[in-house]
Amino acid sequence: MSSWDTAVFTDEANVEFLDECDDLEGALLVQALVDATTIALNAERPGDREDADSDFANGLCAATIAAIWAGAPFASATTADDHPYIREGIGQCPDSLQEVALQLLDRELEDGPEDAPDGLETFVEALS
Repeated sequence: MSSWDTAVFTDEANVEFLDECDDLEGALLVQALVDATTIALNAERPGDREDADSDFANGLCAATIAAIWAGAPFASATTADDHPYIREGIGQCPDSLQEVALQLLDRELEDGPEDAPDGLETFVEALS
């Protein structure tokens, strides 16, 4: 199994983002995920700084959720239990979200740190 999702979901900036998404449903949830991914996609990658941009981290989180919805295997069962929308969307990733998520995660695969957590490739493939 992948550890990409575990690293993303346990990032301090994303814990709050996941909680905020708990209050959203349907089209509002999808739009929040698209917005977060688009903001990150349009931003410059923050690099490996300790104070990395939370908007970028939230975009990676949203794109990771999209990949799970598109069929990527995930290891973060506890996170999925705490945030049921992660499992509820499996098999139902809207095209608008899938497109921006693929762009962001593909860019992260190409430009991200060499020591990125294992499994990012699997998430990119799920969105392809």
